[in-house]
Formats: sequence, C-alpha cells, structure tokens
Amino acid sequence: MRKIIIAITLILTLTAVPYGNGTFGEAFGAVRYMPDVTPEMSQASYWSSRTYAPDAVLVTPEYIKEVNQQIYERSSQTRDLSKWSQETYNGIEQNELNESSLRADGYSYAMSDIGWWWDEENKKWSSKDAMGHIYEPIIANGIDPEATENMPVKYAICTTRTCMQGFPSDYPLWDDPTDPDFDYLYHTMIRVGEPLILKSRSADGKYYLALSTGISGWIPAKDVAICANREEWLDAWYTDDVLVVWDDKIYTEDSNFAPQTANRKLPMGTRLPLASEEDIQGRINNRTAHNNHVVWMPVRNDDGSFSKELALIGENRKVNEGYLPLTTANILKVAMCQLGDAYGWGGMMGTEDCSGFMRDVYACFGLDLPRNVSRNNGVCKGWSLEGMTDEDKAAFIRQLPPGTILTFSGHEMMYLGQEGDKLYVISSVSNVRMPGDNFNTRIRGGVINTLDIWRGTNTTWLHNLNMAQVPYCLMEAGPWLANPVKAAGKTVRVKAGKTNTIATKKSMKITGQVGTLTYAKVKVDKKKYAKKFTINKNTGKITVKKGVKKGTYKMTVRVNAAGNEIYQAGKAKAVVKIVVK
Repeated sequence: MRKIIIAITLILTLTAVPYGNGTFGEAFGAVRYMPDVTPEMSQASYWSSRTYAPDAVLVTPEYIKEVNQQIYERSSQTRDLSKWSQETYNGIEQNELNESSLRADGYSYAMSDIGWWWDEENKKWSSKDAMGHIYEPIIANGIDPEATENMPVKYAICTTRTCMQGFPSDYPLWDDPTDPDFDYLYHTMIRVGEPLILKSRSADGKYYLALSTGISGWIPAKDVAICANREEWLDAWYTDDVLVVWDDKIYTEDSNFAPQTANRKLPMGTRLPLASEEDIQGRINNRTAHNNHVVWMPVRNDDGSFSKELALIGENRKVNEGYLPLTTANILKVAMCQLGDAYGWGGMMGTEDCSGFMRDVYACFGLDLPRNVSRNNGVCKGWSLEGMTDEDKAAFIRQLPPGTILTFSGHEMMYLGQEGDKLYVISSVSNVRMPGDNFNTRIRGGVINTLDIWRGTNTTWLHNLNMAQVPYCLMEAGPWLANPVKAAGKTVRVKAGKTNTIATKKSMKITGQVGTLTYAKVKVDKKKYAKKFTINKNTGKITVKKGVKKGTYKMTVRVNAAGNEIYQAGKAKAVVKIVVK
C-alpha cells in the first residue's frame, strides 16, 4: 500500500506542474519561449493592435513593381528575367569563368578552413585538407565537356522546391563535423514555378549553372524542366494571375491518378499561374474542382523537357488569388507562419535561414528581394545605425513601422514592435547567447526575441545593429505612412477666482506621436468665456484665466505631430473637460 501511495503522489506531482512562460523544466510538452516573450506575442493580432491603421494598404501593387524594377537595375546579383535578351553564349568562355569562380571559392574555403567535407566514402576532410582531394574534382565537374563557342541559352522552370548550391557536388560541407543540419554547400531556396536561365552544365550532367531573379549558382538538373523556347518559358510564369502561398509551406494532395503533380511541397512565396475558365473542363486529376483553386503546375518530363498540368489546391489552405495587399496586419500574419520552423542554411532541409525568411514573407506581396537585404544597394528606404549609441538606436527603432528589416553582420530580422521598454523582433535564428551565459545556445528555428538577447561576443543584438530598411518603399520616396498620433482628453479641476495653469499630461493623454508636437485651441463649448481659455502652442499647457464662473467647460484641442521622413504630419483632437469650482 505504501508503494502505491508513493506512486500516486509522484504522478500527481508531475502532472501538476503549471505551464509557464516557456523556460525549461516546466510542463511536459509545453511550448518554450525566449526570455521576456509571452505566448500572446505569437499572435499577429497582438502586434497589429498596437499599430495605427494596421489594415491600411501601405503601397500599391504598381508601386511594388517599381520597387522590383529598381532592385533589378541597381542591386547586385538581381535581374529582370523577363527582359533577358541574350540568345546564345560562348560556352568555352563560360567554362573558363566556371573554373575560375569554383577555384576561387574552393581556395577561400580552404584558406579560411571553413567547414568539413564528407566524400562518397563518408570520409571526413577539413576544408583545408580537402583542396586536392575534393575541390579539384569538383572544379573539374564544373567544366561542360560539350561546350562550344556558340551555345543557345536554355530557359527552364523549377519543378521541385530545391536549392542553389555553391559547388556542382553531392558532397556535404558541414559547418561542424558533428552537425549535418548546417551545410555551407547551399546558397538559397528556389521555389516551384520559379524561372531560370541555364548557362552551363556540369561534366556529370547532374547540375546546371543557373541564374534566378535573385542569385546564381548550381542547381540539380532533376529539379528543373527545360522549355522548348523563350515563348513557352514566359507563358509558364510571366503573369499577374497567380495563386500565392503565404503559409510556411503547403502540399498538393496525393493522387495515384496524377503522381506528376501530387504531394508537391509549395513553400511560402510560391506563385503559380491560375487556370482560366476555358482551361477547366470536366474532371481534374480524376475529380471535380469544387472548393479548390485550379493552377498550372510545372512538370519535368522523362526527357527533362517542360510541360504543365492542372492541379487543385484546397480553398482552406493559406493561399491567396493574387498577391496579398501590403498592410501591416498582413505582414505580421505571414511572418508568424514561420514561428517554430527549423533553421535551414541556404534553404536546406526544406526550410529557411534568416534572409530567406525575410524574402519569403515579402514575396507574398510581390516583392523580389535580393538573397541578402543588404544588397539592395540603397534602392529601398534604409538608414545606417552605425555610430549610434544603444539608446539612440532604440529611440530610432521605436518610430519604425512593424515589418522593418533590421540587420547586423550575419543576421537579418523583422521588427515587430515594443512592449514596455523592450523591442521585439522575429527571425530564423541559428545561435544566440542567453544573457549571463558563457556559451551559445543552438536555437536553429523561427523565434521571437527582444533586442536584449546576446551574440557570442557578449554584446546585445541592439548594440550590433547596423542597418534598418523598409523593403517596400524606395529610398527617394518622401513620407508615406500616416502619423499614428492619438489624443484623448481628461477631466481636470481648477479653482474659480484665480488664474490656473494645467500641465499637458494632466489634461490629455497623447500616444503614438511621430515628430514634434504643437497645440491649438479649437473651441470652448461656452462661447461667452472662450477667451478665458488659452493653450501654449509649444508646451500644450492650458491656462484658465481669472473671471471664469463655476461650472463645467469643454475645451477642444488640436494636437499636431510634425512627422518625419517616414511618417506624414498628422493631427488629432482631444476634448478636455475642465471643472471650475
């Protein structure tokens, strides 16, 4: 009996552990949160409710196209593929460029001793020791044996969610010899339906050197389909009539009837052409289209050529016909979809790293950001934070709109807002150092945290920030956001028979203001005594002059906020109730 009582007591003790704020050692299976983060903060509405006009459209689709065009023309490594006019290229020269580039990259990795290679025999090589054993064969594989001086450009469509690679190789290049979840081989994720220009083929035929809108690199040949010509290629993707995936990822349905389009992973930002009414006839993949969106899915044929097939995506998925309206609420809603996702360097493991996170979110609104936001080269609205004190940085960041991308060397994050004196961001994080620790914590996932969190250098994220950027607004643009200033009057009591001065904080509650405040009297409800009520233009102090009879007066005050280069000038009204006794 004693053993039974002890067992029951132990069970009750374990099951009674309360859920807390996510620190280790709490209830089994409870969601954990970073320091100073609460469960409510994982909801987009928590942050959007703190924002002025969260559902207001910040910029139009036409403006977004202009931003894209400026990025294509002025940013490094970006290009408008729809305007690609080169029909042929010199394959011999391309081979020379491939060899030079691969050799330089290999030498850089070797000299810096970055990463650990695993060869086909699962033998481990440090990057420094791998120069002759691994780099040389990889460099040789980057030479197209069928190259000629006059080769046609190949136009391709990505058919499977895949990654651009730095080398035409299957060998992993691990960050840590015990960590297969961080592979330097990868550069960035390529989505299903993305257009590509193919410039070269590897010697083993397993890779193409490809150009995408935002980056170039080696891509597995099995993941792309080659179009018959440029016209077929443009028809496959160049349209505004698209279905946009805004969840972290969705999958097409399984189908034995249509395995070529079944169970396809579609990550955030995927854009697939919508089928027209004329395209939809009878059954699709052995079923009707009821309660589904109908899209064109790219398919790689057995010979590597391109074709397209109709596919169905359920209306209850997180998708939108056309790009989402670019509102603060929508930015936050989309960003929260990647909370808890694994960190994937260069898009490996079917997930994203920090810059991929930012690109994915804004792709849902039609923005084509570079691989790294810092490569915008001054195209989009941005500010250097270099040289600022931590206090000045915090003050500056507080006035930025949610969705602003903040960066320091090696990391990008999205500003969410503030709670108390804390500033919050969301990002896909590899490692952090918890305040007070002398070791790094491997987060490896999408999380919300404050800017008080530390880097491995025992300095805060806030201290290391060097840039802030609003990616959907051109640098040359003037103020575009409405000033969030709000004002509410209070009830105050003064004495009759004397002149009274009322401090601003006692008469009004003013919040959200951006820019210098000024004040003006609009009216007093009892006109006979209106001249007895004045307000200081600069301080907002209200003066009730001697001679006002006892009673209750309502004074309407206009509060003007000057704004700045981000926010327009704004105004609000407050009705102050003044009781004269």
